[in-house]
Amino acid sequence: MAVFRVQKTQNYTIMSNHHLRNKALSLKAKGLLSLMLSLPEDWDYTTRGLASICKEGVDSVCATVRELEAAGYIIRRRIRDKNGQMRGMEYTVLEQPQPPEQDEPSCAQPKQAEPKREKPVQENPAQLNTKEINKEETNNVSNPIRAAGQRTEYRALLLKNIEYPILAQNNPMDTMRLDELVELMLDVVCSRRAVIRISGEEMPAEVVKSRFLKLGAEHIQYVLDCLKDNPPRIRNIKQYLLAVLYNAPLTIENYYAAQIDHDLCGGKR
Repeated sequence: MAVFRVQKTQNYTIMSNHHLRNKALSLKAKGLLSLMLSLPEDWDYTTRGLASICKEGVDSVCATVRELEAAGYIIRRRIRDKNGQMRGMEYTVLEQPQPPEQDEPSCAQPKQAEPKREKPVQENPAQLNTKEINKEETNNVSNPIRAAGQRTEYRALLLKNIEYPILAQNNPMDTMRLDELVELMLDVVCSRRAVIRISGEEMPAEVVKSRFLKLGAEHIQYVLDCLKDNPPRIRNIKQYLLAVLYNAPLTIENYYAAQIDHDLCGGKR
């Protein structure tokens, strides 16, 4: 069969054949990637914008973008302003797939040296320190000096767990709010109550303390982002913060996944 070609002098796109010959990609994904590679570099790559120049709707384009992202042809990165606040997502369109990169590897930031302590901290500090609190609760009631010493140790442990210097550097405008979160967590882990109220329910204090002692930098950053996204008027801010901190390990992935879905779909389903 003869193939008739025209002279390629203008209005043509030169791209790699890699995605066109990738049998793992659907025809729709190959076509959409070819379209994206043909667009100018300053094009606003939102699914709503792509749908405006395609026959498919926003939902179809969104699903295809997910396929390309899973295959490594699209890489997303979180964009933060100079104040450390998340302002959106940046998408890189590639001719050949690459493994996804981590958004903000914590190992790139140097950690401050920690002073030596009398009591060594084991690999699982949450369980160890919780048991110590149980054994010495009665003594602490009549020994405020010992209680103050344990509070100092817990503060140092919390600051280390959440990588406080890095959080403070990434959120220079929210250092006061960050300090308030640390003090709130410290009050919980040093509390002598048998139960702690979380979201209107009485929770065993040891369960709440263990959860708080396992929170990391990503959980605290998530809480700060939640405070920025929510309306400023919250009736009981303490109960709200306790609930967000306690539920952070369970809701953080869905929170950022919803933001990504919103951005992929151009802010509209």
